[in-house]
Amino acid sequence: MSGIFTKVRNLPVQFPLIRGMVSYAVIWPTCSIVQEYIEHGTTVENADWSRAARFGIFGTFFMAPVFYGWLKFSSRFFKKKNLATAVTRAAIEQVSYSPLAMAYFFFGMSALEMKPFQTCVNEVREKFWPTYKIGVVFWPTAQTLNFYYVSERNRIIFVSAASFVWTVYLAHMKAKEQNVSVKKEEGK
Repeated sequence: MSGIFTKVRNLPVQFPLIRGMVSYAVIWPTCSIVQEYIEHGTTVENADWSRAARFGIFGTFFMAPVFYGWLKFSSRFFKKKNLATAVTRAAIEQVSYSPLAMAYFFFGMSALEMKPFQTCVNEVREKFWPTYKIGVVFWPTAQTLNFYYVSERNRIIFVSAASFVWTVYLAHMKAKEQNVSVKKEEGK
């Protein structure tokens, strides 16, 4: 019996991608519900469960694997574990990975809502810059701490915790209605 327990306990260490996916499967839909509660006082019983499911699907099957791949890729270029490397790595990530991830999020979540292609594109156009401005402060700080203090095998878990805060903010931005002029333009 203890052999089975040990094998199960070691699975997250052996398969960090799965660990990240499981973390995102819990964190992302929870963030959707937390955002509804913070903004509207929505109870769990009255939460938008289809929206939470979309967050869960997107976080688990799209964001976690992409982020895991990014961390593995970027780890090849940054072998040292010091403050200068951590700050450099966080800055490079903010310029290269973050813009793509934000556009990917807004477009992907809109696609999961079955919105037309142009509506998905317009949502990215409208919500990208306001979100990016906040991310420029939040993520370099979180990732500098992550790259400097956290061991590589635990980085996805740390990012999952930081991602909780960030994803509540993303849920807030996603919940904002698109600009009326954008909607009229789509109706042409």
